Amino acid sequence: MVNEIELLRKMRDEVPLQTDLAGVERRLAEIRTGSRVRRPRRAYRLRVGLALAGAGALAVAAVAAIQGRDGEPPRAHTLAVKARSAAAVLESAALVAVRGKAVEIRPDQWFYIKETQHLAHEMPAFEHWSKMDGTQDAVRVKGKLRVGEAEKGPTHVGQTQKEIESLPADPGALLRHFRDLKQERFPLSICQPNCPPEIADSVRVFGAIGWYMKYGPMIPPDTVAAMYRALARIPGVTVEENVTDGDGRTGIGVMLDAGDSGKAYYILDPGDYHYLGMKIVDDGQTVSMSVLGSGIVDEPGQVP
Repeated sequence: MVNEIELLRKMRDEVPLQTDLAGVERRLAEIRTGSRVRRPRRAYRLRVGLALAGAGALAVAAVAAIQGRDGEPPRAHTLAVKARSAAAVLESAALVAVRGKAVEIRPDQWFYIKETQHLAHEMPAFEHWSKMDGTQDAVRVKGKLRVGEAEKGPTHVGQTQKEIESLPADPGALLRHFRDLKQERFPLSICQPNCPPEIADSVRVFGAIGWYMKYGPMIPPDTVAAMYRALARIPGVTVEENVTDGDGRTGIGVMLDAGDSGKAYYILDPGDYHYLGMKIVDDGQTVSMSVLGSGIVDEPGQVP
């Protein structure tokens, strides 16, 4: 009988503002760029965590965004406007993320994640711990903690941390970095390996960003912000409000149009924009992965 650690390894091999702040988000982007943010046309077909900030940051952003122009008084009703611009929403997410606190991670600590996977063979929520020095993994099974030798493959959390530390914090440089990756990263298979040429580059970059997003507590705030800004620059990316993840949570959907491959969503919390998970909808069928909790802890069995 395959033990739980081996089962987890096999599974990994397979799976290689609230809306009333939308007007604020659009205004933030206008202030930053000095130009009017255009609303995108509705996409025809769509397809394929992060640092937190206090409520004070959002409040300051809201006050700045609703100030009147040319001496006009502030207009409170601006808060009721719904933005449809990916650039505006993701710029707001970046402004929140960059105010997060960087975490120094020791080799003797563990990365904890609780997630669900709604794939061909649905799995219940499971908890996994990975030691940062790459020596041990642990899972909790039926209330019991099982600790074993760490996997040595390219998805180990220690290797992921090294990759994250090498990521540039400039969105343009980040896009170039992901386009040139030798080891492609995809959180779920997205029209691979035969993506249409016209979307192959976008899928490659979109997939790489999503691969790292679930490791949010490990990512420096400025790199998180660069990821959001890079997403906004990918052709075909739009946003949709009130998107539901595989566990019924509602958030902001960041989408990439992959044509006949269906709809792909990265789902962000509508309050602080941290990563909730992703899903792909293709021909009426949905597969998804959700992050229910994550963080850095001192020993297996602990939760943040």
